Amino acid sequence: MKITQLDNDAYEVVSDSGKTYTVRYEGSGDGDPEYCAMWSCDCPASTYRSGLCKHAHAVIDAIDNDELHDEETEPQPAPALGF
Repeated sequence: MKITQLDNDAYEVVSDSGKTYTVRYEGSGDGDPEYCAMWSCDCPASTYRSGLCKHAHAVIDAIDNDELHDEETEPQPAPALGF
């Protein structure tokens, strides 16, 4: 998956199938950055199922591993999310 940081709280994820989804960080409800309600994605799995989808997990992993890119594909520092 290719992940591009769009702004401080939004990420574009291009899946292996070529479809593009937007993952958003919704805020720190309980201080746990992996709390399901804090991340949203516009993919069907996230819309119709509970829990984090694979796109949100990919964004969290990219943040943890400092692997985010901006629209010009330059590495971006991970946002301070309280990990």
